[in-house]
Amino acid sequence: MHRLTRRGVLIGSMALAAMVAGSPSVAVATPPPVLTVEVRLAGLEQEHNALIGVYAVNLDSGRTVAHRAQDSFSMLSTFKTYAAARVLQMAERGELSLEDRMFVDPAAILINSPVTQDRAGREMTLAELCQAVLQRSDNLAGNMLLQRIGGPQAITEFARSIGDDRSRLDRWETELNSAVPGDPRDTSAPEAIATGYRALLIGDALAPPQRRLLDDWMRANQTSSMRAGFPPGWTSADKTGTGDYGSTNDVGIAYGPAGERLLIAVMTRSATNDPKAQNLRPVIGQVAELVISTLTS
Repeated sequence: MHRLTRRGVLIGSMALAAMVAGSPSVAVATPPPVLTVEVRLAGLEQEHNALIGVYAVNLDSGRTVAHRAQDSFSMLSTFKTYAAARVLQMAERGELSLEDRMFVDPAAILINSPVTQDRAGREMTLAELCQAVLQRSDNLAGNMLLQRIGGPQAITEFARSIGDDRSRLDRWETELNSAVPGDPRDTSAPEAIATGYRALLIGDALAPPQRRLLDDWMRANQTSSMRAGFPPGWTSADKTGTGDYGSTNDVGIAYGPAGERLLIAVMTRSATNDPKAQNLRPVIGQVAELVISTLTS
């Protein structure tokens, strides 16, 4: 048996180093840089000439994605979740019944009122109006709920009561969608509105029966933007919104097939000052795909 001496090991190491140094075929591969989620979101902003606000949390692991999470964006139709939730809260407290009826005034029909337009001249229950705003984003139904709960200011007050310290509603449909840059009216921030939705959908802001009903209504949403980026087997309880200056939102909870729960708030607007800029619905799907892959990897 041959024993390796320290001197022998040293000589062998020097010889190997000399061989490597003198060989033109030896190269060390440099791995490609790993792009952070923040860099990739900034890339989407540049690609689409947009401002993208994101606040997302894996509700089981606590992992978070935040980008412009404190910036102000137009609230748009995401207020309708608060309006429906306030109706549910009032029903829970015995202040009204979901079977109470309201007359649909034909003279009050607004653009994007697909449900109430078909019911013009007749009555709808509060439950039907809640479904109309959450599943079809019906604008007249939104105003009718606002009328029942006390107007736009009631949304601001309700937001504060459930831990959302930024969302404010000042106007009615459809003026609230003007989204003029710098106008503080009818605005929120991604983290703030996500906090409110979390309190409603998995917190104790509503009693369990009302919370389940809200979740069921929102899972039947027909206007979702974020679902375009979901992997197979995922669904969501979410609410969208669109307005001028390309303003486009989607907020809710995404549910995975293995029990995953991700709170996602995406609020966007065009970086241009064109009130007729195209909406950013496709971008929200891209953001949702990025968020899910980041928070579940």
